[in-house]
Amino acid sequence: MELIKSILLKPFHSFIHKDFHEVVARMTLMDRFIFLIIHFIDKLAIWHRLPVLLGLIYLALRRHLHQEYNLLNVGKSPVGVRYNPADFPFRTADGMFNDPFNEGAGSEDSFFGRNVLPVDQKKE
Repeated sequence: MELIKSILLKPFHSFIHKDFHEVVARMTLMDRFIFLIIHFIDKLAIWHRLPVLLGLIYLALRRHLHQEYNLLNVGKSPVGVRYNPADFPFRTADGMFNDPFNEGAGSEDSFFGRNVLPVDQKKE
């Protein structure tokens, strides 16, 4: 399967900016196809001139790619169920217990998914 992927995508390798090669290599075949469409539209800078429905589809596909391949987990992710969701059927005032698998996700002073690796601010 990898051989087929590489043969099909080899002609597009030079079309894709070198900064994206590592991310594209991790994508599924369908997501690579979506990426090529999005990347082509971005290079032409025409997405804002598309008809509304096509513009919405473009934005939805772009969002999908960002969520799958561009958000980096910068906090600790516990494994397994940490609490019983029935005990906390609501979000607490400090934002805890929003996610049954990670009670700290979305709480005050917590990190969230980013598209850039965090930088130590003390060194900057």
